[in-house]
Amino acid sequence: MPHITKIRVRFGETDMAGHVNNAVYLSYLEEARINFLRDTLEMEDTPLILASIKLDFLRQVFFREVLRIETMVSRLGTSSFDVVHTIYRDTTDEPVLTAQSVLVRFNYDTQSSEPLPDLWRQRLSEVDVMTLKMDPQK
Repeated sequence: MPHITKIRVRFGETDMAGHVNNAVYLSYLEEARINFLRDTLEMEDTPLILASIKLDFLRQVFFREVLRIETMVSRLGTSSFDVVHTIYRDTTDEPVLTAQSVLVRFNYDTQSSEPLPDLWRQRLSEVDVMTLKMDPQK
C-alpha cells in the first residue's frame, strides 16, 4: 500500500499563470517524504540526504485544490533507496505529477554514506511499489 499525504494548495504557491509554481512541488514532495519516513521508520530525525530527484509534470494544479501524494519505495540498495511519488488531484483521481528520488543514509560526522539498517530494510520493503498507480492516463 502506498503512503498517503494530502495537501491543499495555498494562494502563495501559485504563480502569475494562476497554477502551482513548479518549484513548489519540491516542497510538497518533501512534506510527503518526511511524513512517509516518520510513519514508516518511526523516527523524527532521520540521517538521510536527498541525492537525486526527477519530476514529470502531467497537468496544471490551481489554488484551493486538494492533492493526494502517494509515496512508495521502488528500490533498496546498500546505503540508498529510491522513492516514487505520484501526486493526484484528490477530487478526480487524475495524476498531475510523478517523481522519482534517491535517498542516501548519511553520516554527517564522517561525511560519508552508511549501510541501511536491517530494520529499515524490513519496513521499507513493506511499502510495495507494485501497487502504485503510475499510469498517467488513469
